[in-house]
Amino acid sequence: MKNKKALKAAAIASAMAAVLLGSTAVYAEGETITIAASAGWVKDIDKELAAKYEEESGNTIEWQVSPDDQYENVLGSKLAVGEGADIFYIRSGVTIQKYQPDKYMMDLSDQEWVSHYNDWAMEGVTYNDKVLQFQTWSVDGWGILYNKDIFEEAGITEVPTDFASYKDACEKILAIGKTPIYEAGAAQWHLGTWLSGLTTQTEADNPGFYAGLNDNSQTLAGQEGLATALDQMVELNDAGYFGDDFMANTWEDAPSKMATGDYAMCVTYTTFPAEVEAINPEMTTDTFGMFPIPLNDNTTFGVSAGGIGRCVNKDTKVADAVYDYLNFLARPENLTAYYEARLDLGPCSFNDIPGNVPASYEEVMERASSSGLTAEDGILYWDNTQVGNLMQGMFVSGTSGADVLQGIDDLRQPSFAE
Repeated sequence: MKNKKALKAAAIASAMAAVLLGSTAVYAEGETITIAASAGWVKDIDKELAAKYEEESGNTIEWQVSPDDQYENVLGSKLAVGEGADIFYIRSGVTIQKYQPDKYMMDLSDQEWVSHYNDWAMEGVTYNDKVLQFQTWSVDGWGILYNKDIFEEAGITEVPTDFASYKDACEKILAIGKTPIYEAGAAQWHLGTWLSGLTTQTEADNPGFYAGLNDNSQTLAGQEGLATALDQMVELNDAGYFGDDFMANTWEDAPSKMATGDYAMCVTYTTFPAEVEAINPEMTTDTFGMFPIPLNDNTTFGVSAGGIGRCVNKDTKVADAVYDYLNFLARPENLTAYYEARLDLGPCSFNDIPGNVPASYEEVMERASSSGLTAEDGILYWDNTQVGNLMQGMFVSGTSGADVLQGIDDLRQPSFAE
């Protein structure tokens, strides 16, 4: 009897040690772990690592993937009725507060991998002094990516630093038969990224602006700089700088379109050049540079709170298996494989894995007067898709920038009443 007890104790100790060392624990074997995510957030490498984990552990990963424009509603509904997945993906930063973290999210602060987070990652996954996400993403931002060769061909000798010089550059590019800007107008969320990056300027000029929006004492309506920036987007389109029928352009086509050399610029993230090079090896990453979006003479660079993180459902019935899976993903060899496959990501969330630091990131940070969180990461109840839908109205039905800002305020108000 004593021997049996000793063997059982040794087995438990061994399993616990395995978790701390980031290896697969034996006690979690045979469980099914459900994972909810937006379609665009789940890549091939996620599926490959999940399959590797299944083989090692005997556990099963069941993906519950929703279309990008439906995921937030689906997630919120399922959590509300007690049908949330064991792990669910959401944005880091202020978005965490949208999903009632005290009610639905497990405190992960005592997990071993937490000690390996970089500072920016720790900040992005923490709420009320609790670590609520396992994050393997990257800090990045959205700026104007430009093709240096096209700039040279068009005789543009200096990178634009304000709206006037930006328009001048666009006109010179149009004159050599190129389309100045590839804009994915069919992707509502992408239109929203323009404005999301420009609120950083408003916060820099008026510290506490985000805080006021988040406690509902401030509005977007009346912000003349943001209204001007939106109206300037219409001006760019009216001048032909977005090309013909840009509202039919998709985001999925952006890398291949930029790879043709027919487009000079695109609003995108700093690791995007690697995706272009993968399509056209002759167009290497050093073909491109980046500068802040210069609408309303903006010089700030909006950055993320670390992108997307995985939360653990407080109501999960397979917590041990979930912790085991996250420990597996946190192994250095698996993190390395993940970032090597994710050329769209930059610096790694974990301090012992380098990740990818693109030249475009270094350039835009050097050109920017300052950096700060985008609206998507810093403002409660901001939804780029909803914002982009309002912005489409500027090009389709002639609404103004001021109308868009009022519309965003109207969309956010019901959430404060919940």
